[in-house]
Amino acid sequence: MRPGQARLLWAGAFLAVLLGPVLLGLVNGNDNPIAAQLAVQSGVLATSLMVAAVVAPSRLRSLTRALGIDGVLGVHRALGLLVALLVTVHIVLVLGTNPGAVVLFDPRQWTRPSRAAVTATCALVLLVALAVTRQRAGRCYALWRWLHLGLGSILLVATALHVWWLRHLVTDPVLRSAFGVLAAVLVAVLSHRWVWRPFLDHRDAYQVLEVRPEGPGVHTLVIGPRRERHGRPDAAMRFEPGQFAWLRVRRSVAAEEHPFTITSSARDSDSVAFTIRGVGDFTSAVADLHPGDPIWVDGPHGAFTWDERARTRVLVLIAAGVGITPMMSMLRTLAHRGDHRPVVLISGARTVEDLLFRDELARLRERLRLTVVEVLSAPPPGWSGRTGRVDRMLLADVVPGAGTDAATDIGAGIGGVVAGRRKVEYFVCGPPGMVAGVVDTLDELGVDPARVHTEQFDMV
Repeated sequence: MRPGQARLLWAGAFLAVLLGPVLLGLVNGNDNPIAAQLAVQSGVLATSLMVAAVVAPSRLRSLTRALGIDGVLGVHRALGLLVALLVTVHIVLVLGTNPGAVVLFDPRQWTRPSRAAVTATCALVLLVALAVTRQRAGRCYALWRWLHLGLGSILLVATALHVWWLRHLVTDPVLRSAFGVLAAVLVAVLSHRWVWRPFLDHRDAYQVLEVRPEGPGVHTLVIGPRRERHGRPDAAMRFEPGQFAWLRVRRSVAAEEHPFTITSSARDSDSVAFTIRGVGDFTSAVADLHPGDPIWVDGPHGAFTWDERARTRVLVLIAAGVGITPMMSMLRTLAHRGDHRPVVLISGARTVEDLLFRDELARLRERLRLTVVEVLSAPPPGWSGRTGRVDRMLLADVVPGAGTDAATDIGAGIGGVVAGRRKVEYFVCGPPGMVAGVVDTLDELGVDPARVHTEQFDMV
């Protein structure tokens, strides 16, 4: 199934989850005043949005393949904000239609439904506050993540109890069926995410084959399947070049795990490689792993890859720092299958030492129609390549029809590759600021946004 078709199917599924209970409630409406009905329907819609917000980041591979990890997280955050907004509307309407409900603010007057409602509302407020501090989590991200999951669980349970104890919704046969479907979907997704994948799915069991240094603080981890079937090792997971997976070193739902881009060729069925920069306790510990050590993989995920049926003639890969890792998977896959389409790689870094895979890229240039442009923001004395950042002038050289008339040291290489070609796909990977800047510049240069694919290195 093509990504566009998968996106349509998922959009339809989310709309059914969101609007199904509301429409059923309206069709099966009563004679209550409009304001009272709106109070109920806003609560029902908030509950449906809550279910969708939980499903979105639950690592369903077809969903991450359709939307990409950035898209999935964007949907999750948007749904969370909508839940907060609708809960606020629900509370205002409840108080407006029933002024006596103000006793909800008096703990001495609380009933079971009101206790559940207050608990859910407090959890939601704390979740919103936690979301605001996400970028400041830093090395405390693991604590931030578990607080997020804990508050989300409290919100779900308290909301379910509130609906159940109120009774007037679950006693209606139509709405009871709708809530039953929502509950079944939620239980199925959460069981897959937190029971099946961590404990029962043996396909995620791997072992370390090799750990090799790539640069200062950067190592490549090569893993292969642990289990054997009919006396032969299982094949490694199938993935598309540019995708990623979560890794953990213990088979436990509480084990620390992080997502890493796959850097090996998608045509290699014996092993999977990840190139990892040590920036924290978990990533730095990768260098201490040894051949034979167990490791568990949840993947592949992501939509940062090309569509083989799109007949793309040219690939332009723009990376900063360790953002080159998905590009290496793409290049290795092209070399593995003897694909000679033109490819341009723009690799930005701070120093020469931060430029990864230089020797391998030199060898790949002999096997592929590959043009490599290195850009340093802190170049050493005597550096003859590009300096500064990936700027408009450089990007203009890789956009057909937008190149400058002035001759440059790479004009012949890049201009000759893409000149006159319409089907060019741009892949951009790196820190959020770099990705946003490149995307804005490509848009200014007239590149169709549908041909620009991005992935930013951020907390997920």
